Order: sequence, then structure tokens, then C-alpha cells
Amino acid sequence: MSAIGDMVAPVVLITLTAIFANGLLATLTALGDRLMALDQERLDILAGQHGEVLDEDSLTPIDRERLRHIKCLMPVGFKRARNLRIAIVTMWTAIGLLVLSVAAIAVAVTANSEAFAFTALALVLAGVAGVFTGIATVLVPLARPTEAPIDAIRRLGVLR
Repeated sequence: MSAIGDMVAPVVLITLTAIFANGLLATLTALGDRLMALDQERLDILAGQHGEVLDEDSLTPIDRERLRHIKCLMPVGFKRARNLRIAIVTMWTAIGLLVLSVAAIAVAVTANSEAFAFTALALVLAGVAGVFTGIATVLVPLARPTEAPIDAIRRLGVLR
């Protein structure tokens, strides 16, 4: 009975981290879709009537302006996607550590092993550190105003 009680905290962390990581994965998917749509819009603007690639100087002023926006937004989106991927991998690695900690707890309790108990504690601490690292990987860039898409457009002088 003690082993099950000792395993509850890591199992709750596993569940919460999996939910959060899957939410990040959904966000990454939506961002990827948006980046693909922006790239398609860029190609549509640059496409000539017969499939040739037009020179930017031959475009209408509004198309040139939209291309400027797209060129500014794409790097911001790719950077955000990179951060999301890093966070997702970090969090799933943390889940793996937490799963190993549950196994170590089971061995420590059933074998009454202090070595496995300390190993389980180290795995739980490493897993928690991984969870917080994943969260920080996503949140820290959002706290910087230069990382937001709206600020990328503002730098173009469109928004004041």
C-alpha cells in the first residue's frame, strides 16, 4: 500500500505534463499551418499568370507591402516553432524520467532499498526540472516584446 501512495505524486505530474505537452503540440501544429498559409500567400503574390515568378518591383504597392509583412512575420513564427519543439521534447523527456521514478519507487518500497529510494528522488527532481524547463522555454520568449508577431509588424511602421 505504501508503494502506491508514494507513486501518486509522480503519476499526477506525468498526467499534467502530458496534457501540457499535448497542448503545446496542438499549438505547434496550428503555428505550422499558419506558416504554411503565409508561405502559400507569398507564392501566390509572386506567381505570374503563366506560372513564372514575378520580380517584386513589378508587383502592386499593396502586394509589395504584404510581402514585407510576410518576410517579417515568417522568422518570428519559425523561432516560436523552434521554441515549442524544444519545450515539447523537454517535457516528454521529463515524462520519461517521471515514469522511471515510479518504477524506482516500486523497487525501493518492495525491496526496502535506500539506494533505489534516492534514485527515485533524483529522477522525480530531474523530471520536475524538465517540466519547468519546458514551461520556461515557451514563456520566457513570450515575455520579451520583440518576440511577438505584433511587434514584428510594428517595426515595419505599419502599427503605431
